[in-house]
Amino acid sequence: MAVSRAACRVALLLGTFVLAGCATYSDSFGVIEHSLSSRKYDAALQEIEKQASSRTGRVLYLLDKGMVLRMKRDFAGSNLALEAAKTEMERLYAASVSENTLSFVVNDATVSYAGDDYEQVLVHLYMALNYLELGQPDEARVEALQVDTRLREIGEKIPGNKFTEDALSRYLTGMIYEELGEWSDAMIAYRKAYEAYKKYRVNYGLAMPDMLKHDLLRLAHRQGLADEAAQYRQEFGIETPHEVIREQEGELVFVLNNGLAPVKREKIVGATSPSHSVMADPTTRYKQITPALPVVVNIALPYHESRPNNVLNARVSVSGKQAYTQMMEDIDALARASLDSRMPAITARSIARAVSKVVMQQSVDRAGRNRDNDLAVELLSSFVVRMAAAATERADTRSWLTLPANVQLARLSLPPGSYTITVDLLGAGEQVIATQEYPGVAISRNRKTYLTQHWVPNQPHH
Repeated sequence: MAVSRAACRVALLLGTFVLAGCATYSDSFGVIEHSLSSRKYDAALQEIEKQASSRTGRVLYLLDKGMVLRMKRDFAGSNLALEAAKTEMERLYAASVSENTLSFVVNDATVSYAGDDYEQVLVHLYMALNYLELGQPDEARVEALQVDTRLREIGEKIPGNKFTEDALSRYLTGMIYEELGEWSDAMIAYRKAYEAYKKYRVNYGLAMPDMLKHDLLRLAHRQGLADEAAQYRQEFGIETPHEVIREQEGELVFVLNNGLAPVKREKIVGATSPSHSVMADPTTRYKQITPALPVVVNIALPYHESRPNNVLNARVSVSGKQAYTQMMEDIDALARASLDSRMPAITARSIARAVSKVVMQQSVDRAGRNRDNDLAVELLSSFVVRMAAAATERADTRSWLTLPANVQLARLSLPPGSYTITVDLLGAGEQVIATQEYPGVAISRNRKTYLTQHWVPNQPHH
């Protein structure tokens, strides 16, 4: 009887989650996405604020708030939100036992979201970019260096994970060191970026950017590393590296955050056992009745769905000079690889829940047969338990949805002065999809000026 009472209590708990509705997290993002595509950032922030009180979704609330604030070019406000997200991620790193128990009984989405592995790294990257746009390279360097620690922790937590390096963070660190005149450290960072992009080519199909090849050869020459320079010349087929920043000039670093990261959807695999016939003992009116209800088993698993985007890259024009962006980070691919590495554990948890819910359904059936209940009451109890078990098995579709699908970079050397920067977003065949002008961009001698643009297509995917 103790087992039966426990089963009934769990059934009641499941029923309360059924009443809460069946929409997944990703289904609720459409309104925010529509506002972002129209550049109505305040409207997007108002929608995001509705999640401020969510106990399990606070990290996502802070991450999305931080990203939309940087879209508004409020870089200081963005870093406040992202710093709070980092603090919450660290707090959640040691998982709550009570939440894990609830996730086993109900579903993975009942646990507080602590950020996927790549998201925990990219929060440092975007804080670094915010600091660079604020003209604070020292603070940016601190964030970039914290990537090392986070990547080591991820490698220890998820053996075999493909995401063991973040190439763009390494490259950005190299540029920061260069600007600070720390050439040896810049060379080390560029070497790490080189190794990371070799892994990216294998794991994500992303080629090493040409600008890194030139940076490696240029710094090898500068540091007097003749053998290393010869190796790069042979490997890259480059004889003379481009001088990124000419003497007495400054540099524009343009960052395109292109599109939106893939959205997680769920697929449900359902199964039922053969129905049982209703059997009644004529001497005891309802006492030995077997409900004619099948055992219902659902397994819900997440998968990624890319958002459509017609922009391939960007052309940056200023004072008669042009540069095209190169892809530096394929977040769409990172997200897919991260989920792939977690799928064995996700699937195992889903199967374990399915087995426990079958046991619960059978226990409730036995409890009904062992009591002098009305047949209708017994059938209703069994039906509610089955529907609750099916409806509460939902995939965890939460993710940092305001991240871009990919990050691209262009660099231009310019004399000191104030410029109007023109950015053409290009589709297939260099068709101009959209044009944006940035007036009054200041370039200082021997300094880098960072300029960011976020592009969200105006045909949101629902």
